[in-house]
Amino acid sequence: MRVAFFVGNDITSHLIVDQVLDDIVRAGHTPYVCYTQQPPNPRAEPELRELFRYERTLLNTYVYPYLDSLPAPLHSSFLSPAGIAKLHRGSVVVRVVEDVNDPAFLDYLAQEDIRAGFSVRCYQKFRAPLIDHFRPAAGASPLFANLHPGLLPGYRGVLTFARSMLHGEAEAGFTLHRVNEEWDAGGVISVSAGPLDYTRSVLENMCRQRGEAAGLLVRAIEQAAGEGVWDDRPQDPGQAGYYSHLRRPELDELTRKGIALVRPRAVIDLLVGAFTRPGSPESFELGGILTGVTSHLPEPALG
Repeated sequence: MRVAFFVGNDITSHLIVDQVLDDIVRAGHTPYVCYTQQPPNPRAEPELRELFRYERTLLNTYVYPYLDSLPAPLHSSFLSPAGIAKLHRGSVVVRVVEDVNDPAFLDYLAQEDIRAGFSVRCYQKFRAPLIDHFRPAAGASPLFANLHPGLLPGYRGVLTFARSMLHGEAEAGFTLHRVNEEWDAGGVISVSAGPLDYTRSVLENMCRQRGEAAGLLVRAIEQAAGEGVWDDRPQDPGQAGYYSHLRRPELDELTRKGIALVRPRAVIDLLVGAFTRPGSPESFELGGILTGVTSHLPEPALG
C-alpha cells in the first residue's frame, strides 16, 4: 500500500513519522512523506514565540542543515528529510508540499495511487476533494486520519497537552481519528494515553509519548492494508471541548502553577540524542551549535 503522511515542521511530528518508516517499509508499504510548513506568528505572545523557536526553528534552521552538511546520513539515528530521501532511496518518497489542497497535488496523489493518508500535526485545513481522494469507494469512509495530540473529544484544538496540564489532568495522549472538514471532529479510530509529568515541560510530555503515537499509525496502516477499512466510534458532541491558542491570562496561570511550555536545555538534549549517536563527534558538534545559538544570539535570530 502507498501511504501519504502530511507532516508538520515540528520536533514531535518528525520523530513520530521517522520512527515508523522502517516498520512500514519492512511490511511492504511505500510511505510518501509530505512535509508542510507552519510560519511563525510575529504577534504571538512571547512564550508562544519561544515555543515556536525551540519546537520548530532549531530543527529546521540548524539541525537539518548540519545533518545535510555531513558526508553521509548518520545510521542508527533519526534523519533530516534529505537524509531520509538518501538512505531510503527507492522505498520512501519525500516531498515538500506548500498547499495540500492544490489540484496539481491531488492529481499527483491519484497518479501515484496513494490510497491512505495521515496528518501528523499538519496545520493546513483539509478540503473535500483531498478527503474524497482517500475514499476506497463512493460513499465509503475515507482512509484518511489525523494523529491529534490530545484526548478526544474533550481536548480538540491546539496546545492540548498544555491545556491538560493547566487543568491538572493525570494523563494526556494522542488520538487517531478520521479527517473530515471540521477540526478534530471525525470518528475516533484509536487512542494512546500516558501519565503527565509535571516536573517536565509541555513539549517534553508530548515528545515522551511519541512511541505510543507511532504505534497508532503502524496499526492503522496494517488494518487498512489487510481489511481495507477502519472501525471508529463517533465523538460525543456533548463532551467536546475546543481550545485555540493560549492567551495572556492562561499563560500567566501556567507560570503561577510552575508549568513550562518548553525547557531549552531539554530540547537541545532531545535533538542531539535523536539525530546523533551518543558520544560521537557529531553529537558534540551539534550540541555546541545549538547551545551557542540559544545562549548568545538575540531573539530575532531564532524567529
